Amino acid sequence: MHFFEYLTHPKLLGHAGLMIPLTIQAALLHPYYQQNVTSSVVRRSLIPIAVIMAFVTAPMRKWLPLEDSMMVNFCFVSLVTFHATCLAFEYGLHEGPVLGPKCELEEAELSGEENETSISPEDSIKSQSIGTTEARKRTNNHASTDGETKSTTMTGDSSESNVKNSPTKKKEQLVKPSTGELVRFVLWLLFSPRGLECQWAPHPSIVTFRKPISTSTFILRETLGRVFVLHAYGTMCWALATCAFHHPQGFYGIIKDVTGLSESSVIKFFAGYGTSFCIGACMWTGLEIAAAGMNLFEFLLYSIGRRFLPVSWAPEKPFNPRRYPPLFSKPWESKSMSEFWGRGWHALFRRDLTFCGALPAFKLAAMLGFGKQVQKLSGLMGAMFLSGLMHEYAIASISWEKTGPQIIFFFMECAIVMAVENLIEKHTKIRFKGIWGTIWTFGFLMYFGKPGLDLW
Repeated sequence: MHFFEYLTHPKLLGHAGLMIPLTIQAALLHPYYQQNVTSSVVRRSLIPIAVIMAFVTAPMRKWLPLEDSMMVNFCFVSLVTFHATCLAFEYGLHEGPVLGPKCELEEAELSGEENETSISPEDSIKSQSIGTTEARKRTNNHASTDGETKSTTMTGDSSESNVKNSPTKKKEQLVKPSTGELVRFVLWLLFSPRGLECQWAPHPSIVTFRKPISTSTFILRETLGRVFVLHAYGTMCWALATCAFHHPQGFYGIIKDVTGLSESSVIKFFAGYGTSFCIGACMWTGLEIAAAGMNLFEFLLYSIGRRFLPVSWAPEKPFNPRRYPPLFSKPWESKSMSEFWGRGWHALFRRDLTFCGALPAFKLAAMLGFGKQVQKLSGLMGAMFLSGLMHEYAIASISWEKTGPQIIFFFMECAIVMAVENLIEKHTKIRFKGIWGTIWTFGFLMYFGKPGLDLW
């Protein structure tokens, strides 16, 4: 009876309802099934079902009470719902091969030692992301794109160009996969949110494979050690934000109580952004910890699976830490808005934002007869608008009373500023870099992002 109650638990049913249509779509992307026209029809027909199930099961997957589980629901419910919705369209509408260059274990990793080789600066990005010479083909396919303004055409068009340029297997060479092989393929595809080993992999300058590192170092230092530090930092920020929320004068009141300072309009102005900073830090640490948990899950899956599962079900190769790059490419080092969003905060859901936001807007502008510059701007606006909707939904899924247009307005402002930055760098000698670039970037984010963060 207890086992039956567990099987019918709302959270388990919610996750099952979320994953079933996506799993079918992912399985039909296997090269053997993808050659069949019926596969494409089924994948497309599953799009509305997958989208509906993503939102219908969201209340079942929430952790209660909402007030005490805000960051948990943000990471594991709101963002998962958004990502699953985008995956439904990506899996359903994808045409062409899926498999891209594999990230191979290097000799240094197999021996437990790390080797550093001296390479030219031009090849450094490529060599770090490859592990095999095949990745050079992927880099060349993206060579025509540079900077963030061209990101709108990069992800979607790369898949189309790869279809033309990549050799495809002949039908007679494709063998029907066993159940275990199909399960491995589906798990590999679902657990590759950034698709580094897929044909739609982002340019290596955006997200690339991790540098060679031993598995023990990755688990102990980069995962468990990092989780400990991030949890302590996130807890401290959450405690400060909670105290500021309950204090009549907010963060400014806490500073006065602790330091005994007299009234100061300057301190009051800067203290007004203290709560916003703490909430932003909590969101960042929450995402990092959630990603570390998923990495540990995959590590256990590889370790246990290779020992106890049948050969056809077990992972073919050992756990490869190079497949798990940092979640964000150090957004705190950004020197411009384009760098912060394109190579930092949006690196996690880059494929979702470009495929479901940038590409539709880009193609719509092209259909209406606008020039290339307007098309690129439209794609940028589409990606940022979708990102705004994602963050808006994250709040709405916790409490509809906290919703407002501030977040979407903020992301559209960021899109305009990113376009202006590129125009300035293109037509003038001004460059956004150094300490002034950092001040400009985070000054804008803190000032204009405060109304949206205050909703939390």
